[in-house]
Amino acid sequence: MSQKKRDKLYTQKRIQDLYRKIKQERRENIDYMNDYSDMDDSEDNKIGRSIVRVCAVLGILFVVLEKFIEF
Repeated sequence: MSQKKRDKLYTQKRIQDLYRKIKQERRENIDYMNDYSDMDDSEDNKIGRSIVRVCAVLGILFVVLEKFIEF
């Protein structure tokens, strides 16, 4: 085998090793994040939705009252 082919194979092997290492780290990070998946943000979402609904109702009410006051 020529030196060029050996260098190419060596480089390929290093790249594959780095790729595997990065992939493994990503898996570990995902597993770490899955440990916190039981923490639920549904309460925050309910509060946010309620605030948006109240603002929407007040906005519609304001527009309707403004139309009635003009007449």
